Amino acid sequence: MQTATVIVLKKRKNIQNNDLPGIKNIAQATGFPKVSLAPYPALKLLLPAIAGIVAGVYFPAGLSWWLWGCAAAGIALLAGLVFEKAKRTGSVPLPFNVFSFLCFICLSFAASACYRYAYVPQNGLLAYADRQVILTGRIAMRPEMSSKGVGMLMETGEVFCAGKTANVRDRCRVFVRNLTGSSPEFRYGDMVRVKGTLDTLAAAANRGEYSPRQAGRLEQVSVQLFAAGPWLVQNAGPPKLDLLDRYVVLPVYGYIVQSMRRLMPEGNERRLSAGVLTGEKEFLPEEIFEEFKITGTAHILAVSGLNVGLLALLVHVALQRLKATSAGRWISLLLVLFLLLVYSRVTGNSSSVVRASIMAAVFATGQAAGRKTYPLNSLALSDFLILASNPLDLLGPGFQMTNGAVISILLFNAFSNRHSSGNGGVLKQTVRFFRESFVVTLAAIIGVSPVIAYYFGTFSLVSIVANIPVVLFSTLLMYALLPMLMVNLVSAGAASFFAESAILFAKLTLASAGFFSAFPLASVSVKPDLADLMIYYATLVAALYLISGKAWGKLAVTLLLGTNLIFWHEFFRFPSDPPSLVTVNLGRNIATLCTAGGRTVQIDAGSARREEKRILRQCGEYGLFPPDAAVQFFSADSVVSAVPSRCHMLKADSLLVLPSMVVSRPGEKILRISSRERSVLFVSGTSRLKENVSCTGDIVFLWVYRFDAKQRERFDAWLEYAHPKRCVLVTGSFLSRSALDELLRFVDSRSGLEIRSKTRQVVIP
Repeated sequence: MQTATVIVLKKRKNIQNNDLPGIKNIAQATGFPKVSLAPYPALKLLLPAIAGIVAGVYFPAGLSWWLWGCAAAGIALLAGLVFEKAKRTGSVPLPFNVFSFLCFICLSFAASACYRYAYVPQNGLLAYADRQVILTGRIAMRPEMSSKGVGMLMETGEVFCAGKTANVRDRCRVFVRNLTGSSPEFRYGDMVRVKGTLDTLAAAANRGEYSPRQAGRLEQVSVQLFAAGPWLVQNAGPPKLDLLDRYVVLPVYGYIVQSMRRLMPEGNERRLSAGVLTGEKEFLPEEIFEEFKITGTAHILAVSGLNVGLLALLVHVALQRLKATSAGRWISLLLVLFLLLVYSRVTGNSSSVVRASIMAAVFATGQAAGRKTYPLNSLALSDFLILASNPLDLLGPGFQMTNGAVISILLFNAFSNRHSSGNGGVLKQTVRFFRESFVVTLAAIIGVSPVIAYYFGTFSLVSIVANIPVVLFSTLLMYALLPMLMVNLVSAGAASFFAESAILFAKLTLASAGFFSAFPLASVSVKPDLADLMIYYATLVAALYLISGKAWGKLAVTLLLGTNLIFWHEFFRFPSDPPSLVTVNLGRNIATLCTAGGRTVQIDAGSARREEKRILRQCGEYGLFPPDAAVQFFSADSVVSAVPSRCHMLKADSLLVLPSMVVSRPGEKILRISSRERSVLFVSGTSRLKENVSCTGDIVFLWVYRFDAKQRERFDAWLEYAHPKRCVLVTGSFLSRSALDELLRFVDSRSGLEIRSKTRQVVIP
């Protein structure tokens, strides 16, 4: 048995090895960091809440089951507390009470999530789908302007349909088309009356793409209304606003808008400034949006944690002297909370701003209380409060991206502080500043990039480098805009100096995004699934833990294991036999991918070059090779020629021969693809159908623009001659309602016929 010698140090200076030869300085142990949930009580609440939300949404149980379970857990907890109060004197709670409390939290969140996700109002708008109605209600969020029209969320109180008026309580998405170029004056809180066609929210157009229906379920919205123009919208009374909105928020918002219009000239710089400060980014050109998306810097266009953090920092610096006393700290906290509330309302109460404001409020409250706070615990408390107000926020990409970035920054920051040195001189401080800025940027990208790839299918290879100048210049832009607004209250001339600085920083931000977006392969298409994300984040956490303990061998094994798991999962993820034909829905347009012998031919590419990314993403979704050839049928030659393929068959070309397929044009607006397995025919209009071999196919896509007795007779005769195995009818935009009804009856009477759906792909094995 070994014995330990204990040396009692009577003087503090002996710790520094004064006059003790042969004895080294006492150093901190460098083993694995201890992991304990004791300093994180909010995290203990958050974990069962998350489990309850996931169970309430995905577990097939009705609301009554969750409510009964919640009641049982509450009764058990109450009984345990009564027993503990009467029979025990210790300070440690009974394990039964702890278990009952966690079950109560879990089941409460499960019931709330199940109710919000799976149930709609009994007197809601879903019963009026596919009808023309007049809705009366309040604009619940700030309208989103675009070049095509205005979108808004409406809290409906009354519906008029078929000569009858009914009271309802439901939310509805409204889109008012506006092609005149002038923006109609719709504001948050306005009471409006809108006439249009009510419809259910659409599902995802293609596999793995954004689903308006799923997003609507997370917001408790199930229907949408389309109005053909602003003339179908009328004022329905005075705006419904609370006192804060009426006397503080709207005047502040109006002052910000008027100040920017007065001090900054029209252009992309002012539009970017409005997006950074208030979230008004709708009028930015599409190419500017694309540059920020490609470089992975689009987050600066959404008012979120960065903006709220900068605002909180400025307020913290301005009120530093007030925090010298205990009363001053609480007064400062109240001012911070009030400013965060006003800023959230000014920016439209978007989810990202509300999340960031709650997080900032929690951190500020902990600081004002003078208690030691742990950032991870404060983050968990913020998440718990957010989910308590809306449990379905957990399933939204914004919540997940915010937490992915913040948690990654906290972990990397803890590791960086653990291995950082002393203060040093000015040069070392400067180097440390840029190093920490790079580490924060890198940590945020590492934490949020997998979530972006999961939801949007892209990964920016230049984001690590591009975020540094873009975030720097956008931060300086924010720092120039805030004093501009403050000084403009006193002197517009002095405020113009800050306005010129803001214009300069906006130009540098736009130039940086444009410069990095021009790099080849700046953004690649990547679409991981949920298993990939779980493997990635588990590997990341394990790697940081092993780095802290300097276990380099175990670190290498962990990284290799995680890489192999992702590789083999991707290898077995796609089917061994990909489909031979897949359609890609592009709004009114449609693209088709045909494969044979390991070759892929793409027919059409939509109406714009940017839609090729969606098509290539569908190749990845179905395990198809990228197109070897692009063929024109409806798309413009300029769009088809931009497809990254070896061969292009444009409008003037009549024949394309590939090793496994032959593409020909038997006639005008007729295209035929022949292979050993099958033939595919594309025909525009029933008038072009001919009874010859070149106008037949196993799979037929027929565009129908009219359908009267003459077209029906011609189509019927052609079907008797060609006998296609499957015929997909694509209805034209100007097909009348009566003709569409007649076409539907004709399809129901024949086998092998179907109407093309904008939310369902045609997949042929």
